Amino acid sequence: MPMVTASRNDMGFCPGCSHGIVLEQLGAALERMGLEPHQVCIVSDIGCIGIADRYFSCHTFHGLHGRSLTYAEGIKRVRPDLTVIVLIGDGGCGIGTAHLVHAARRGVGIKVLVCNNFNFGMTGGQHSPTTPPRGCTTTTPDGAVDRPFDVCQTVLVNGASHVARCSAHDRACGEVIEAALRASGFALVDLWELCVAYYVPANKLSPPALLEMSERLGLPFGVLRSMPGTTEGERHASRRAASTHEDDAEAASERPAPCQALPWRGRTEICVAGSAGQRVRSAVGVIGEIVVGRGLYAAQQDDFPITVRKGHSISNLIVSEAPIRYNGMDHPDVVVVLSADGLQRLSGVTDLKPTCLLAAESSLALPPTSADVRRFDLRAIGKTVDKASAALVIVTAALIEGGWIEPDTLLAAAKVCLSGRYAQENLRAIEAGCRAQLPIAGTSPVPSLTKGGNNL
Repeated sequence: MPMVTASRNDMGFCPGCSHGIVLEQLGAALERMGLEPHQVCIVSDIGCIGIADRYFSCHTFHGLHGRSLTYAEGIKRVRPDLTVIVLIGDGGCGIGTAHLVHAARRGVGIKVLVCNNFNFGMTGGQHSPTTPPRGCTTTTPDGAVDRPFDVCQTVLVNGASHVARCSAHDRACGEVIEAALRASGFALVDLWELCVAYYVPANKLSPPALLEMSERLGLPFGVLRSMPGTTEGERHASRRAASTHEDDAEAASERPAPCQALPWRGRTEICVAGSAGQRVRSAVGVIGEIVVGRGLYAAQQDDFPITVRKGHSISNLIVSEAPIRYNGMDHPDVVVVLSADGLQRLSGVTDLKPTCLLAAESSLALPPTSADVRRFDLRAIGKTVDKASAALVIVTAALIEGGWIEPDTLLAAAKVCLSGRYAQENLRAIEAGCRAQLPIAGTSPVPSLTKGGNNL
């Protein structure tokens, strides 16, 4: 199967755009290397070159502007066997400069092709970090004055193992790309291109003029560094992948038997409102981790001020048996209010439906509401379990009381799905929430939710 699925003339670029040349040369290089589509992943972001994904038969990943480097590094660390290639423009390199620097420094073996046409071609021809002095763009009509961003020297000084610069119109372009793909460690090629829609008409640029501009700016073409051998970053990625497989095999016999997929009734909208430090987002995230781990869909959205450690903290969770296409909270099924901060931030409490279970801290004065109100003593719960786990206890109890899941089912799923540093602490909180009973308070070792009015 050919790696590139369209000819240059059939691609969605402007007629004469250099991007088509780069894609054809990249595809030919991959085929010369004998790589199959399942062995390659192309990663791109926003910009004209970002539409390249559709023209490759291999794995592709399209993300945010300037962030393709981070996605690619993550893919390479998890799958070091893949040839992971970043297609990014000069605008993406500017927006993602920090990612570029640290990807080179860490040395994980991604291959970066910078499709550099000296302007933001997708958004109207504005100047970019690589626009050369005197370069005319829609935002520098009298000519740019700043020194251009030297992509190659930036990654060289930060430890890139293979770096080259060439014109996309050079006959050797394909060979330069192939050499970078074959190189170990972090490799980058700065490919100078022609933007025929904006930069070429404004600057009378041509393929021969690219070489002249390279010499004038002191940004030479050719291979600037080629270091043989595997970098430490690449060795680390391979070691990590190998150790993960070994650990998985060793731990398989010690894991509890998988429980059945969680039964769940329709779409459930859950809102937890409290204050900073009450681990609101963590509690909601734990429930989300469990339901996703057992075959359901979940979407979490958080709201908190930039102060982080002061003020409100609200977390919304949607759980569904079907894919979640809309993540708005129109008719909450469960609302948990832990503090005055959370209550003050909430809106629509008076509009809650009678079918909504509203669990509120006993000291809070709620506005009139048709919701099914339950009360809990947060201070008493905090004395019985770790104070930081109280939110998870209450959310668990509310879900069980509302009939969305049975205690034994949730507990079995939690034992299978929870992992990491706080796994045991979260499991104890869920166990406590499963023991909480309604409607009578004080009959359980864990203070439970109690049936009550709205405390007006």
